[in-house]
Amino acid sequence: MKYLAFPLIFMLLLFSGCDLLDDDDDDSSDGGTEVVATNDSSASSSTVVLNAFSDFSCSSGWTNRDGALGLSPHSGSGTCQAIFPGASGNYSITITVQTEFDGTSPYALYINDNGAASGSYPLAPGCGNDCHPDDWRSQCPDRNVNIDAGNHKVSTGDVIKFYGEEDWNCGDHGAYAKWHKITFTRI
Repeated sequence: MKYLAFPLIFMLLLFSGCDLLDDDDDDSSDGGTEVVATNDSSASSSTVVLNAFSDFSCSSGWTNRDGALGLSPHSGSGTCQAIFPGASGNYSITITVQTEFDGTSPYALYINDNGAASGSYPLAPGCGNDCHPDDWRSQCPDRNVNIDAGNHKVSTGDVIKFYGEEDWNCGDHGAYAKWHKITFTRI
């Protein structure tokens, strides 16, 4: 009987631990570069996701702000950069940012220090230009929005740089350039 216990325990551990290394969520919030490729025979479709928290090295002033990487108050601006790990090719790029009701933070994306995209975040919907809503968390909460950064040629090893800047549109409080990830979809 004691010789059956070991194989049973081993089998139980084997089957219960099968999914410990693969979490099928696609938001990369647990860290790490997510490279997703299809089994399509053309092999032309792949996606690379660079997570703001785990894949980028940032200048001082960046911190966790409401679940996104954002600037600390009064830090001004900052940059984060990562090395592109995907295959060389043409990609459609999106930046997932977290909008706020109290400002439209300027941002820019660079590939090897060449400007790829720039602009300002949109305002979180619901409060218009009201800088002092009664309850912003229910009236005009932060929302994740994908910003289209265009189509670009990106090569393995390219330096991807994100720039963000605070926006003090409301005087006593502002928007902190909160962002989550940059997604590269092969085209």
